[in-house]
Amino acid sequence: MLKKILLGLVALVLTAIAVYKWMPVGKQVNPLTYFNEFRDNVNNLVYEDQRIPLKEPVAMIDKSIYVSYEFAREYVSDRIFYDEVEKVLTLTSLREVLRLYEGMDKGRLNFNEVTVSKTVKEFNGRLYIPAELVSEWFGVRITAGKDNRVFVADDQAREKQIGVIKRNASLRTHPQNRSNVIEELKREDKVIIYKEQDGFLRVRSENGIVGFLPEGDVKDIQVLNAEPLKEIEPRPIPNPLNDKVKLVWDQMGSKTPGDWASPKYANVKYANVISPTWFEFEDDLGNLVDRGTREYVLEARRRNLQVWPLMSHNFTNPALTKPILTSTAKRQHVINQVLQKSEQYGYEGINIDIENIQPETSDVWVQFMRELYPQAKEMGLIVSVDVYMPSDWSKHYQREKIAKVCDYFMVMAYDQHWSGSESPGSVSEIPWVEAGIIKNLEEVEKEKLVLGIPFYTRIWEESSEGLKTKAYGMKPAQNIISGWGITPVLDEASGQNYAEFEKDNTLYRIWIEDQMSIEKRIELLNKYDLAGYGAWKLGLETPSIWDELQKVK
Repeated sequence: MLKKILLGLVALVLTAIAVYKWMPVGKQVNPLTYFNEFRDNVNNLVYEDQRIPLKEPVAMIDKSIYVSYEFAREYVSDRIFYDEVEKVLTLTSLREVLRLYEGMDKGRLNFNEVTVSKTVKEFNGRLYIPAELVSEWFGVRITAGKDNRVFVADDQAREKQIGVIKRNASLRTHPQNRSNVIEELKREDKVIIYKEQDGFLRVRSENGIVGFLPEGDVKDIQVLNAEPLKEIEPRPIPNPLNDKVKLVWDQMGSKTPGDWASPKYANVKYANVISPTWFEFEDDLGNLVDRGTREYVLEARRRNLQVWPLMSHNFTNPALTKPILTSTAKRQHVINQVLQKSEQYGYEGINIDIENIQPETSDVWVQFMRELYPQAKEMGLIVSVDVYMPSDWSKHYQREKIAKVCDYFMVMAYDQHWSGSESPGSVSEIPWVEAGIIKNLEEVEKEKLVLGIPFYTRIWEESSEGLKTKAYGMKPAQNIISGWGITPVLDEASGQNYAEFEKDNTLYRIWIEDQMSIEKRIELLNKYDLAGYGAWKLGLETPSIWDELQKVK
C-alpha cells in the first residue's frame, strides 16, 4: 500500500513539474523600457524585426514622417551621403545623382534643377530625411505602428509571411512560456512571421512590437510577395568597342598633340584604346592640370583608337586628395571639368587613377565614383577605374562597390615589388597575377575586369650599402643583360626569365618582362575570359610584344 502511495506522490510531483514548466507565466512589461534598444517618451523604430538602437531615429515634422540620416545611411543604404560641412545630402543610383540642400525646396538631379515637396531638415540637432524619399529611392516604407507607440520600417523588396492570431495570446520577450509578456494580442490580430525557434515564432505585431509566440497560436499563414524596386540599369555605352579592351597608357608631361610619326606610336594600331595622362589634381580647390588637345583625339581616331584620358591624383602632392574628395562642391567641380573637356576634345571615355586612398578617405572615394558615373554616362562617356591588386592593405578601396559604378575595372597587376620594397623580386610574378585575378573575380564580374600588364621591369642592386632598384623599359633591360654577357634562365617561382650578374661586390638581379612573360599574361586573360588588358606604358615595349597582345581572344 505504501509503495502505491509513494508511486502516486511521485507521479503527482512529476505532473506538477510538467504543468509548471509549460504553464504560461511571466510578468507584463513595457517594451519601450524593457528593451535596451528603445527609449521611453521618444519615437522608437523597428526595421523589419530589428529594434533600432538609435536616439530619435524618427521624427514627426509638419505632420509628416521623417527618418534620421544616421538610420538611413546605416540601415537603408550607404548611397545616402551627407556633407556636414556644406549641408548637402546626396543620393545616387546608376543613372542619377540627387542633391538636396538643408531647408531648401530646390535641389539638383544630375544637371537639372528640381523642386522638392518636402525638404531635408535639421531637427533637435539631427538631420532628418522625408520618409517618402527613402521609400521612393530605396523601397523602405516607414509607417506608424497601429497604436502609435513605435514606428515601423519595411523593406518592400523582402518577401514576408503573415499569420492570424487564433485566440487571445501573449507576445513574449523570449521563446519560452515563462518569459515576460510585452503585448497582449487579440483573436484575428495579424502578425508578420520572421523565423521559427524552439516551437515558437518570432513575429512583429501590428503595433510594431517584436517578440515570440507559440506556433500553435498562429493560423492562416500566407506569403506576402515582395514589391522590389524597378532595377536601375546604367545607361548603355554609345560607342562600344565591340571587342575586348586593348588599352595602352600614354604618359604625357606637357600639352601636345603627340608625335604620332615617332617609333613610340608605330604599333599602336594593334590597340583599340589609348589613355593619355592628361588630367591630375592641380590644387586643393579641385582644379585640374589639363594636357589635352583636340588634335590628339583626331589623330587617334584616324588609327581607329578610342581616347580615354587618365585623370589622377597629384603624385608629387598627394595631400590634395583628401580636401578634394571630402568636399561635395570640389568633387562636383572635378566631375564638371572632366565632362566639359570631353565636349571640348571629343574623347569617348575617362580613366580614373586615384592611387593614394587612405582608410579615412575610403567612403568619399566611393562617393566620388558614385557621383561621377551617372553624370559621365549621361554625357556618353565610358568610365574605367584603376585599382591595386587585392591585398590586406588595400581592402579600403572597396572593390565591390567601385565595380558597380564603372564600365571597366582595371586591376593594376604590377608593382608586386617596387622601389620601396625591402627585398628584390619581380614586378609581377605570373602566379601572383593569377591569384589576383581569382581574388578580383570574387568582387568584380569578368565582363568588367581588365588585366593591367607591365611593359617595364626592374634591375636590383644588392651590396654592402643596401638595396637599390631602378625601372627599365624592355629594350634597355635587354641591352644591359647583353652587356653582362649572360643567358637568362627560367625562374620557376615567378614563371619568368631571370638573370643575375655580380661585379665589384654588387649583385645585380632582374626578373625579365619579355615576349614570354606577356604571352603568359595573355594566356591568363583568355583563360578567365577577362574584359581585356591595359598596358603601362606605351613606348617601353619591344615590337615583338604586339604579336602576343594580338592573341587576345
